[in-house]
Amino acid sequence: MTRLCRGVLMSIIEELLKFDENFDKDSPPKKLQLILIRLMLILHVLIPYAYMPLMIAYMEILLRLLCGYPFFAGLPFALLTSFSAGLAISFISFLITNRKASRIVAGVLLGAHGLIFVLQFFMFSAYRTFMSFETIFLGAGNVLTEFTEVFLSAIVTGIPVIIAFFLPLIFFLLITARRRISYTVGIKKVRVRNISVIVGLLIFSILGQAIILAVSEDDMSAHTSEFNFDSSSRRLGLMAGLGLDVRYGLFGNPHSALFVMSDPPPQPQPPVSSAPAHPLPTDRVDIDSEEGPEEPAPAPRVLGPNIRDIDIVTHAANESNTRIKSVHEYVARLRGSWQNEHTGIFEGYNLILITSESMTKQVIDPEMTPTLYRLAHNGFYFSDYYQPTWGGSTSSGEYSILTGLAPVQGVRSIQTAAGQNLSYTIGNKLMNHGYFSASYHNGLHTYYNRINTHTYFGYSTFTAMGNGMEAHVRDVWPASDLEMLQFSLPQYIDQQPFSIYYMMVSGHSPYTRHGNAMSNKNWDAFPEQYGEMSNAIRSYHAANLELEFALEYLVESLELAGIADRTVIVISTDHYPYALEQSEIWRNPRDYLNDLFGFTVRTPAERDHNALIIWAGSLENDHKELAIEISSPTFSLDILPTLLNLFGLEFDSRLTAGRDVFSNADPLVFWLDRSWKTDFGFFHGPSSTFSPNPDADDPDDDEYVSRIRNIVNNRITFSRAALDFDYFDILFHSDGTIRAPD
Repeated sequence: MTRLCRGVLMSIIEELLKFDENFDKDSPPKKLQLILIRLMLILHVLIPYAYMPLMIAYMEILLRLLCGYPFFAGLPFALLTSFSAGLAISFISFLITNRKASRIVAGVLLGAHGLIFVLQFFMFSAYRTFMSFETIFLGAGNVLTEFTEVFLSAIVTGIPVIIAFFLPLIFFLLITARRRISYTVGIKKVRVRNISVIVGLLIFSILGQAIILAVSEDDMSAHTSEFNFDSSSRRLGLMAGLGLDVRYGLFGNPHSALFVMSDPPPQPQPPVSSAPAHPLPTDRVDIDSEEGPEEPAPAPRVLGPNIRDIDIVTHAANESNTRIKSVHEYVARLRGSWQNEHTGIFEGYNLILITSESMTKQVIDPEMTPTLYRLAHNGFYFSDYYQPTWGGSTSSGEYSILTGLAPVQGVRSIQTAAGQNLSYTIGNKLMNHGYFSASYHNGLHTYYNRINTHTYFGYSTFTAMGNGMEAHVRDVWPASDLEMLQFSLPQYIDQQPFSIYYMMVSGHSPYTRHGNAMSNKNWDAFPEQYGEMSNAIRSYHAANLELEFALEYLVESLELAGIADRTVIVISTDHYPYALEQSEIWRNPRDYLNDLFGFTVRTPAERDHNALIIWAGSLENDHKELAIEISSPTFSLDILPTLLNLFGLEFDSRLTAGRDVFSNADPLVFWLDRSWKTDFGFFHGPSSTFSPNPDADDPDDDEYVSRIRNIVNNRITFSRAALDFDYFDILFHSDGTIRAPD
């Protein structure tokens, strides 16, 4: 290849030298001739080193074009990193003296890079996120196994893309196929020169990357404290994302426990409440009864902060690990949020917590899904709720709901947490208060390793397909939510108080009539007044009708048993229905997600705007005045602290990345790409642009944006530290009691 390319260049140089020697050297033709000759000579020298860097850069550019995320964001750094990767291949091949072995090694390394880019393209096409190899092996492997036919079909239809990424390897093999053309030069002095030049170019490339990071605060953050494989790969390039992921995976991220120690704004102190200690009484009192005296009215409640008596200062003083010490110091500086008139209103109630696969607020309709509509609008109505896509699909969505922390490790977050101290979760707190507990899933019991994770979150048993449920629920895909409820409800309805968790799967993709058992079952349930809709949208709605039927059965059973007024039903989703997006994987010729939403999705806030349901029968009967709308921005990390407050369970509001939505804490929704939303507006992390709400008071944009960005970074950093150091085990015993400092 080297000799062939050099031969072509020498022919061009020879032709240029044939210009008339009588031309004036200062004449434009002569100047042009000299410039071209110099350029050709430079290329002649660089040919042995340029192919690999240019080909890796080509793959990076191709990936950006195919995936459609911002093309120019971080492009200089991405290209320099690609050049470094290509030069590394050249360096390794030049170290090998045997020409055949050198060619094989160079081809294998180039092919491996092509495979990496192809795999990430298909991951992005399916889930709109780049996934680290660990996430792919731990989580996406389940998906690939479950949907083998879908992915094989996508590979067949995606052959042109595969060929495009492997073109550099194909050209390399064709050019170097002839024995007289070798990738390396077998002369010792030339090899030494080649290696020296490559090392010099590598140093130059790395210095260029360092300069870009030095002048770009956002790029530096994506490289260090704000590293997230998906967002960092978009901004810095896939090669940079992979390199950082491997480095931090092996040696840890030294920047991951860095907090911005700025004082938060003062929180207003609420007045003493005149509300009774338990405004929703557990037993009704007949004031005309002659059986005993009338009970005295409950005394007014004195509200205080939701903070536990943890000696954080002493913990920090005694800690030798500097990273853990920084976590203690961060927590000690927080003020926490306050109790409120909703504190304890569900004390002693039953709890049914549901994560519903791919549900959106678009499926909630007064005619088609009356039970869902009733629960959404007759309980606490969340009109501005978000379920961020955390980059780990269903597993990370569940983790955010169950822990109130950001799943910074993707799929591994929930698996890392299993076995750690999870005494702060509502499942464990209720189980420690004597609640009967159980968890259920109508998917495979080994999927995302749930058989080894979910009991740690406060549920004494986990039953799914493969370890007991298959005898009662048909083995179809997706399985029926209704059949799961019919099987499981009799197991606990008489075991009050109970705490139950469901991971429901009926709304899962693919969204085709004959590829989705629930879509096929409910296909004809749409009357003509719902108008024309694509088969994909109809399939999606039909699949989610199974959730409606399950909830109808659940509510009717609770009412028949006379316990609906004392049972809380909480429903959120794991993520938006990504399988409706335009994708080779899901066989969508266009973006059906836009059709479902009725507009073109441009930001994470538009994509992840969803529904949260917190309902109890008492909120639509005796205590309707407490069923209010929560119009401020809320998200999945708010679910745990809100429920802990509603159930009157002791918790420390400083130790969660979300907030009790009824407290005095300022609303804040955030994503791992450092986008965020408050009452004042939306900040798009990748572009670093703030869009204020038109009807909100206009804050000092620069100061406000900087302050909220610091808060978001701190909460993500705290979420990471909680996993990295099993932080709650430092503060609490396994039963949730406070651990004294060592």
